Amino acid sequence: MSDMSKTFLKVFAFVVATVSLYAYVGQLVPQFEEHPPQKKVITPETPQEELVAAGQELLRGKGGCLVCHKDQESGNERGPDLRQTAGKAATRKPGMAAEAYLIEALVEPDVHLVEGYPKMMPPSMKPPANFSMAEVKAVVAYLQSLGGAEVTVKVEAADVATGKQAAGPVHRGKALMAEQGCIGCHKVEGEGGEVGPDLTKVVERFEPMKIAQKIADPKLWTTEGYQAGLMPPRPDMPEGDRQEIAAYLAGLAGKKYSPTGAASPWSHEGVRLGVVIAVFNVAMLLVLGWARAREKKEVA
Repeated sequence: MSDMSKTFLKVFAFVVATVSLYAYVGQLVPQFEEHPPQKKVITPETPQEELVAAGQELLRGKGGCLVCHKDQESGNERGPDLRQTAGKAATRKPGMAAEAYLIEALVEPDVHLVEGYPKMMPPSMKPPANFSMAEVKAVVAYLQSLGGAEVTVKVEAADVATGKQAAGPVHRGKALMAEQGCIGCHKVEGEGGEVGPDLTKVVERFEPMKIAQKIADPKLWTTEGYQAGLMPPRPDMPEGDRQEIAAYLAGLAGKKYSPTGAASPWSHEGVRLGVVIAVFNVAMLLVLGWARAREKKEVA
């Protein structure tokens, strides 16, 4: 076999080995295909079953209601059990029908405080939920279905247009605070609840890293003048998300915060893949350099 053939075989073998290794490592990286969630629009024509299902989704998601309430056997008990809400609604305010009471309790919760529970629920048509009236009625439909009562609520055309809509891009930390129900208890930039302290300038008292830790373990401290034990722990929230919230709050106070304490970069599959590729390429260059030097030595 000629030297040219040997060189060609070496190059071919190198290419096959490289492609095979890259293909193997690529299989180790999880593949994701993301699609934007299908937007559900509630209209007067929405069937009752879909209205109830939409209400359940809103209550458990956008509304953040399960941060304080429960709609099944297990769950939070900072607020009343939602399975009993519709059944008791007709008796709560003399002369007010159950449906009207439930709607008002969602729109103006401070008007109907249940004895034994603190004032902590934000109006559903204001941040963080920003429900439209159609969404409020969908939640009422779900609450009625929970209590086994007849679903009487009806969505009108005017209900669809109401509700405050967010404009422009939103900082991920701010969006996470809304999703997690933080604004229900804390005020941020003038909007939110008053059960917990105002967080607009919180980084002037606590370092962002400490704030991220506090989200996971609320027992770390309790601000003077506020009740301990109300804030639910979130140990399962990804560290990166907690750091995003801390970064957002730092920005409100005019401070720059780089969440270096977030999840280690080595935990990212892309970083590990890049390191493997780099090490492989360096190793191949060393092997080829050694082989070339040996060839030259043999020729000489």
